[in-house]
Amino acid sequence: MSTPQYVRRFDRVTRALNELSLHAGGLPIAALAEQLGTDAQTLRAELRAYFRADVDPAYSPNAIRQTTIRFHDADGVDVEPAEAEFVSASPRPTEEVGADYVTVGELARIYRAGQDLLAVEPANTGLEGALNALTATVLSGLGAGRSTWLADLAASVGDALRSRHRMELTYARAWQPGVRTHVVEPYRLVKTRRGWELDAGFVTGDAFDGRVGTFLLSGVRSATILAARFEHPADVDALIAANRRTTAVDLVTPQDSRWVVDRFSESVEVLGADEDMIRMRAHLLPPVDRRLGLLLLVAGPDTWVNTPTTLRDAGTDLARDLLAHYAG
Repeated sequence: MSTPQYVRRFDRVTRALNELSLHAGGLPIAALAEQLGTDAQTLRAELRAYFRADVDPAYSPNAIRQTTIRFHDADGVDVEPAEAEFVSASPRPTEEVGADYVTVGELARIYRAGQDLLAVEPANTGLEGALNALTATVLSGLGAGRSTWLADLAASVGDALRSRHRMELTYARAWQPGVRTHVVEPYRLVKTRRGWELDAGFVTGDAFDGRVGTFLLSGVRSATILAARFEHPADVDALIAANRRTTAVDLVTPQDSRWVVDRFSESVEVLGADEDMIRMRAHLLPPVDRRLGLLLLVAGPDTWVNTPTTLRDAGTDLARDLLAHYAG
């Protein structure tokens, strides 16, 4: 079935407005028409028809078109549409037709979100095709490759989550030395600034032992889905929330070290600032002493903790442990 003429016209006007939104000084009508696969006379008529389609003020006196279109010459002087060589539109002309210009940054964020979803839905061929189309066109050069091992791992965890099967994980711990093997019940898989994270319950013997932990998938060395199945504890959401409960730490840091606090915190509140220093409240996940210690070491000696006072030496303690470890 052929595309109706009015659909082609609407599509052409929308694409013309998108293109004009990128050129504040307007474009030659002939060049724009050639780009859209039509002639200057047709495009001029379609633009004029669209912008004449306002609601009669007698019926809706408050209906004021926010977008204006101008037909003008090369010097920007308005002329009759039939004689104009140039056309321009402002401001943001495509908002009202539902086709507002999307920046490359916004498309990149959409792409990353799509890749995250594809990691847990590897069989979603429609989504994969859409992402490939993005990288082949407006995001050309971004790269369509994805981490195969991490995508496979996320997909396996997703399968265990949906089917409620226990897993055996060999895990390199982030805050303590050594690799451990755990049998866990996977409860929730989330994407954070640190990457994919699994909230799971520890199994001792044949039963959930009441403890919930968080595993970075980047730290998982191997994962096996077991035959044993499980049911979620009645208070699973409360257990996860308790495991992810943050501690508020008030500290002062130089302005150029502010990024360090943002990097190691789940959230940050600014309590006060001047040109040189900034006072912040950082909300930190466990282990708070280790996480804060690393924050203080990276931020440097001009960063200090106000409260709680018991954590003021976190940076010194971590530095001492690191020196003892590497000296040994």
